Amino acid sequence: MKSSFVLSFIRYALCFLFLYTSFNKLMAFDYYLYDLKRSPLLGNYATIIAILVPGAELLVAALLLLEKTIRGGLLGSLGLMVLFTIYVGYVLLYAATRPCTCGGIIRNLTWPQHFVFNICFLLLSILGLYLQRRSLATYFHTGDAEKPLE
Repeated sequence: MKSSFVLSFIRYALCFLFLYTSFNKLMAFDYYLYDLKRSPLLGNYATIIAILVPGAELLVAALLLLEKTIRGGLLGSLGLMVLFTIYVGYVLLYAATRPCTCGGIIRNLTWPQHFVFNICFLLLSILGLYLQRRSLATYFHTGDAEKPLE
């Protein structure tokens, strides 16, 4: 019971994060694209990234909402958070200029705070995958394969 509550909390927290960030990027698309173009690592690919990232965030959020695609959503969130965390780490360690491409309140974080924030959501993704896998294993080992997941 507790693990299903925690898994639901993780799913919805990740879903909210990706919906929030994607909508912020899309609502201020010109500003987002401008910041991406100034990025020392991503500048040459700014236009394609400006389209792909919010699209991927929306897709992952949708996968997290649907019962049949939770695992795909958790894997997608893990992948996105790994990429975002690597990018923030790179900027922290190597970039002389640090334009922030995030939207909303996340833009107000310092780069070290942003790194910690990403690590927390990365860990939530990993915990969600662990709990989801554990609940599936329990589901199939208890002989309840005919009953729907709660």
